Amino acid sequence: MKKRILFFGLFLSSIMGYSQNTFPTAVNTNVGIGTTSPSTRLQITSASAGASGVRLTNMTSATATTTGNSKALSVDASGNIILTPVVNTAPTVTNIYTSDGTLSANRTVTMNARNFTFNPTAINSQFFINGTNGNVGIGSLTPSVKLEVNGFTKSKTLWATNTATSATSFASSLDFYRNTYVFGAGYEMTDSNLSGATRRMFNFYDLNAWGTEISPNDDLFIMNVVDRSNKERLLFMGNKQGGISNGKSNFIINDKNGAEIFKLMDDGNDNIRLQMGKSNSKFVVGGYADYGLGHKFVVQGGSALIDGNIITNSNVGIGTTNFTDGTDSYRLSVNGAIRANRVKVYTTWADYVFNKDYNLPTLEEVEQYIKDKRHLKDIPSAQEVEEKGIELGEMNKLLLQKIEELTLYMIEMNKEITTLKSQIKN
Repeated sequence: MKKRILFFGLFLSSIMGYSQNTFPTAVNTNVGIGTTSPSTRLQITSASAGASGVRLTNMTSATATTTGNSKALSVDASGNIILTPVVNTAPTVTNIYTSDGTLSANRTVTMNARNFTFNPTAINSQFFINGTNGNVGIGSLTPSVKLEVNGFTKSKTLWATNTATSATSFASSLDFYRNTYVFGAGYEMTDSNLSGATRRMFNFYDLNAWGTEISPNDDLFIMNVVDRSNKERLLFMGNKQGGISNGKSNFIINDKNGAEIFKLMDDGNDNIRLQMGKSNSKFVVGGYADYGLGHKFVVQGGSALIDGNIITNSNVGIGTTNFTDGTDSYRLSVNGAIRANRVKVYTTWADYVFNKDYNLPTLEEVEQYIKDKRHLKDIPSAQEVEEKGIELGEMNKLLLQKIEELTLYMIEMNKEITTLKSQIKN
């Protein structure tokens, strides 16, 4: 018996000292390491939980990788080593909270009535999304509209600067404008009115009363729209001007060359002016610019009421645009009837008939003239009146002239009748 034990011990010793490992070759033989009941061909049970108990002594994490067949070893739920396909040969770990990261796919966040807040170190500079209504606040935790900004932002097409500064004066106009530039949006360009400054296509300035830069104007604000050619196309500005509560206001529209097209002004004392300085300006009420071509002020349809005086240094036409008759020009020209309660005409008068040197024609001369001309002397003929019309004041004077001549004839005839009566009586 002792010989058998000694022989078995020598056998094991020879196996352990052999340079190569050997394994059973029987078909249904399982090998266990750390277990006496292996359920697979090779089962290793580690003494430490979570550790595989397998170590590759000639391969570490520093070993260079080789190109595989898009498969890798993995472990299933039972701990079996299996082959799995490789989805990402170089997986990227994304962490957008503690470090930079890249999302591998689109993400949709459902807020479930939960608010979302980025709270930077700076006071009142939060980025906030209301989880119920979707309102966004920048510098505001209680946005009442879809986007509420309390403060100013800067991006490629939007730039602004906070004017809430304690400065009382600035070193230069450039410094002043830069610090009073509240809001800008759109394409950025050099400010053509102030060398060294930039502006965008839409600009808003809050030029509060800081020092002598805008004296005597205070609390001045400017809003303008500039095209990409650096031409100011629209300007609105206002100020309190020396503390007047209702200060100046100007609304200006310019053309592509920066020349003024339209200007509405309030001088701060309720004196309102509207001007369109270009010579070809046109104002149309109740229609469009292609109606009443050639006229600068047009009212299409309806009626126009002017509760005040109408004063013109030119002519007025009613039913006509013709103001000349031969060599004469008329301030008022009417094509149609005129009705009035009174008409007053300033003209010369015919009292010269009663002058001693007036050449009163004899009745025989009057008779002969009528026979020859078929109308009274100095009075236009019917044909002439029909062709040329009559001057109202001049015609009244001529009619008076004839009445005065008739009066003289009657006086003379009365004298002759009186003389005849006296002779007959005697």
